[in-house]
Amino acid sequence: MNTQQAEVTEANPVPAQETGEVENAQEEVSLDSLLSEYNEPTEEPKKEEPQPTASYSPDVQTFMQRQIKKDNDLALAEASKAMKAVVGDVNLSDKWFEGQLHLAASKDPRLIQAFNNREVSPKQWEAVVTSLGKELAQELAPTDKAATDSWNAVESAVHSASTSKVTEAAPDFGSMTDSEFMAWKVKHG
Repeated sequence: MNTQQAEVTEANPVPAQETGEVENAQEEVSLDSLLSEYNEPTEEPKKEEPQPTASYSPDVQTFMQRQIKKDNDLALAEASKAMKAVVGDVNLSDKWFEGQLHLAASKDPRLIQAFNNREVSPKQWEAVVTSLGKELAQELAPTDKAATDSWNAVESAVHSASTSKVTEAAPDFGSMTDSEFMAWKVKHG
């Protein structure tokens, strides 16, 4: 008797996740897992042959450097605005968020690699920026507005009570009699 197992292949593969599920799945991805793509390779990198470089005039080189700096500054500004949007309503400038981006890059060089590859994989860069924003949002957890308002009210009441001093009109020493001047002098020292 010949026993052969039948091979079953599915004609209808499992449908892809709905867009909401994909977004929720990406929300739970940590920054470290996003940047793991840029980990140092454990194998020795293949030696690349040097590519011939065209020699440009100093003016063209200067122009190219300015353009690269301009593009990088624009990308950093956009990333800091995106991070600020993720964090939410905070009273911090875009420059502060740009500084946080620089700080994170100084601590994790994979972030620099992700930034340099932002044009190759913009979705990956957006995910990294969003993840950084979420980390900052956790650090900048919103304060209790009611408690803050009550503290501000107490401070205002104390401040207004301590500064509400009754002021007397300036004395007119020229029109005072000797007895009025002596009374004023006794009262004010």
